[in-house]
Amino acid sequence: MKARISSLFLKDISNWKYWLTIAFISRFIFFILVNHFRQYNSFPGFWGGLRGDSEGYLIPFENLIRLGSYTPNYRMPGYGVLYYPLLLLFSKAVACNILICIQLLLSTLSVYALALIAKKLFKSTTLFYITFILYTCSIFSSLVDPVLISESLTTSTLILSVYFLCCYFNNYKAKELIFSGSLLTWTVFLRPVFAPLLLLFFVLVVIELVRSHKKNLPALLFLVPFTIADGSWITSNYIRYKEVIPLTRTVYFPWIENSYLKPMITFVQSWGGTIWFVNPSTEISWFSDNKPCTFKTGAKSDSVPYPSYIYTSQFNADSLKILKNTIIHFTSDSSHLSAEVKAEYQKAISDKFNKYALSEKTENKYCYYIKSNERRLSTMLLNIHTVSKLFINNYISRFTAGYYAVLLFLGLLGSLLMFPFIFKASLKSILPIIPLYTIFIHATIIKANENRYLIPAWPFLVICAAYTLYWGYGKLFPVKDLS
Repeated sequence: MKARISSLFLKDISNWKYWLTIAFISRFIFFILVNHFRQYNSFPGFWGGLRGDSEGYLIPFENLIRLGSYTPNYRMPGYGVLYYPLLLLFSKAVACNILICIQLLLSTLSVYALALIAKKLFKSTTLFYITFILYTCSIFSSLVDPVLISESLTTSTLILSVYFLCCYFNNYKAKELIFSGSLLTWTVFLRPVFAPLLLLFFVLVVIELVRSHKKNLPALLFLVPFTIADGSWITSNYIRYKEVIPLTRTVYFPWIENSYLKPMITFVQSWGGTIWFVNPSTEISWFSDNKPCTFKTGAKSDSVPYPSYIYTSQFNADSLKILKNTIIHFTSDSSHLSAEVKAEYQKAISDKFNKYALSEKTENKYCYYIKSNERRLSTMLLNIHTVSKLFINNYISRFTAGYYAVLLFLGLLGSLLMFPFIFKASLKSILPIIPLYTIFIHATIIKANENRYLIPAWPFLVICAAYTLYWGYGKLFPVKDLS
C-alpha cells in the first residue's frame, strides 16, 4: 500500500509535466481565491488588483509610449520588461490581464524550480518532495500573483536565478551562469534592495570554482548582464540629471520626499511604528485620518494610539494631538492658501516631526535603537493581516495563518541550523542568507515593516523549514541521503 501511494503521488522528480501540473493547480486555486476575496482596487476590464504603489510601476511606461519619455523615473524599469511590450500591442486592461497571467505562470514554474534547488544542493530526493509539498500548500507567496506590484515577479526571478546557479555547478555550462546573472539582474531592477546579492552570488561562484579547481574567469560572466543593464540605466540617468545614479534617485515617492510626509515617516520610524499610508489602521495614518481628535490630559490619552514609552521632554500625547490638528487643518484648507502660507505650514510641520524624532534618538536611546527594531521585526514577521484577513470569519483564514506561523518558525530555525554553511562559504549558504538579509535590511536599515516585503524571501525560508524537518527526522531516524 505504501509503495502504491508513493508511486501515485511521489512521481520521479524528472517528470516535469506532473510536477508543473500540480503546481499550476495549486497556484491557480490561490490566484482565484485571492482575486475573489481581494482587498485591492481595480479598474474596468482588469481582472486583478492594484495597490497604492502600483501606478509607480505602470505610469512611466505609459508615458514612454504616449510622451516618448520614461517619466517619472523614481523606480527602476524592471517591471516594464513585460509590461512595456504588452502595452505596445494591447489596451491597458488587456496588457495588465496578460501580465498577471504571466506572473501566475512564472510563479508556477518557480514552485518546481524551488524544489529542484533543494534536490541539487542537498542531493536529496526526499528534500525535493518536502519542499515541493510545503511550498505548494503555502498561499503566502501567491497573495501578490494577481496584483500589479513587483513582489510576484521578484520572487520568481530570484528563485530561477538560484536554480540556474545550482545548475551551473552540475555541468559548468556558461549559458546557465549567464541565465542566473540575467535573472538576478532582473530581480534587482524590480527590487533594488536585492542588489547586494549580486556580490554575494559572485563571491560564492568564485569560491566554488576555486574549490573545484576550475578557472575563475567564467565567474565574470555572471556579472555581464548587470554590467550591461545597469550601465545603460546609469548612462540614461546621467544624460538626464548629470548625476551618477546606479539604482534609484529616491527612497520614497517625490511627493513624499518633498513634503512634511518624509519627516512624519522619520518620526514614526524612530520608535518602530508602521508607515503604510494605504492602511488606515496604522500609526502613521492617525495623523491624517480626519477623525475628531478628543483632547485629554496625560501621556496615556486613549485618543493617541502610541505607546507611552515613546515620549520625551520635547513631546507628549498632547503635542501629537496638536500636531495632528495642524495637519488636518492644513490639508483640508490647502486649496485656499497661498504658496507662501503652504510653504510655512510645510516647514512648521516638518520641523516639529524632525524635532520629535531627534529627541527620540538623543533622549530615548533604548527605544530608538532597540525597541523600534523589535517592533518592526515583530510587525514584519507576525502581522500577517494579508493572510488572516483574506478569508474573513472562515476556517481557511485560521489554517493559512497557522500554516504561515509554523513555516516561519521552522524556516527561522532552519536558517540557524544552516549557519555552518555560511561559515564554510558553501553554495548552500544562499538559502539562509536570502531570508535573513531580507528581514534585516527591511526591519533595521530601511526601517520598513510591511509583511509583503518578506514574500520574495519566503521560498527560501520554506527550504529552510524543509531542512529543519528533514534534519530532525534524520536525528531520530538516520536516513541515507541527508547531507
